[in-house]
Amino acid sequence: MENPLFKISKATSRIMPHTLPVSESFYSIQGEGKCTGVPAVFLRLKGCNLSCGGINTIKTKSLDSGATWRCDTIEVWTKGETINIVDLLESWEQNGWLNHLKNGAHLVITGGEPLLWQDKLVKFLNDFKQFQSFLPFIEVETNGTITPTKKLDSFISQYNVSPKLKNSGMKKEDRLINEALTFFTESQKGYYKFVVSNQSDCDEITNSFIIPFKIPSQKIQLMPGAETKDDCLALSPQVVEWCKEKGLGFSSRLHLLLWDKKTGC
Repeated sequence: MENPLFKISKATSRIMPHTLPVSESFYSIQGEGKCTGVPAVFLRLKGCNLSCGGINTIKTKSLDSGATWRCDTIEVWTKGETINIVDLLESWEQNGWLNHLKNGAHLVITGGEPLLWQDKLVKFLNDFKQFQSFLPFIEVETNGTITPTKKLDSFISQYNVSPKLKNSGMKKEDRLINEALTFFTESQKGYYKFVVSNQSDCDEITNSFIIPFKIPSQKIQLMPGAETKDDCLALSPQVVEWCKEKGLGFSSRLHLLLWDKKTGC
């Protein structure tokens, strides 16, 4: 039976529709970072302001610009469609995902770079609260280059910040934004995870991030720079050693270990 509230909201949405550029949404577990293993509804938004893997990697699907790894969801977030928020929430209700969120599952807003769409996210979360009379624990996964607005920040429970290193193939001035990193470091909601492939990456994290931004070690995790399950398994022991040496946390990549390069699961 259709929720009467959705009937009302559908009528309203035809007059003043609120939409999101959605690449995919699915129910799974959080596979990385501080909340690894927690059941979660993922909302992946379209687009990013970086192209980890190199300047031309979106077109060539190959590494360039000195990159040692490539974004594992790049083929997903470069596509998507504009979806009415009411239709999105109704599909979640039909799938039972809203009930999961009500019972403790997290909502993970990811990309690409979801903070490109802050105004739309504020409308989405306002509508969510209005239609459902609650808000779940909300994680935002970001590359740390965009400062959240006060309006959006009021909705967010946790930021999973993954600043990009030289190994991403991105220019320093595009991937290291002082204002944004200062915000995430000072926020009690901000937690960092860095993708590492070698000792040089670890040194860069220390010299370009930990020291200048005074990031507490308890807010930092290192994660293997891997594109496949086999690569992740091979590199993980060395990353663990770097974590032990520097007193930092370790994050695996559960989705990669469980489903390899398949997304949406």
